[in-house]
Amino acid sequence: MLKKVSLILFACLISFFMFGISFADIKHADDSNFEKEVLNSKGIVLVDFWATWCGPCQKQAPVLEQLSKDPSMKNVKIVKVDVDKAKKVSYEAGIKSIPTLMIVKDGEIEEQWSGYTDLGKLKTKLSKYCK
Repeated sequence: MLKKVSLILFACLISFFMFGISFADIKHADDSNFEKEVLNSKGIVLVDFWATWCGPCQKQAPVLEQLSKDPSMKNVKIVKVDVDKAKKVSYEAGIKSIPTLMIVKDGEIEEQWSGYTDLGKLKTKLSKYCK
């Protein structure tokens, strides 16, 4: 029995390292928790306003996954906001097109832009605030 448990734990450990270590979880926010997840957070928060039906948003998603696994970005909290499920927050943030990305530092909006952003450009923008 102990041998079986050891083998299972060993397999889990190998899988963990083979498929990557995520340094940051990607959170999801809506009208009910946006303030808690974004505006009341200390440090850097990258917010992605997106929708399931949006092609460029689907292209942006794997970039955010890569970013969440990048050790140099481990202090960046990533929050996704589905505009169809967070209509009030999206309206108040002035979201007119998606994807819209927003960098928030200690509750203050530092930058906001629309359109797909590749990993290199995203890391460059975020690095200004990670000092």
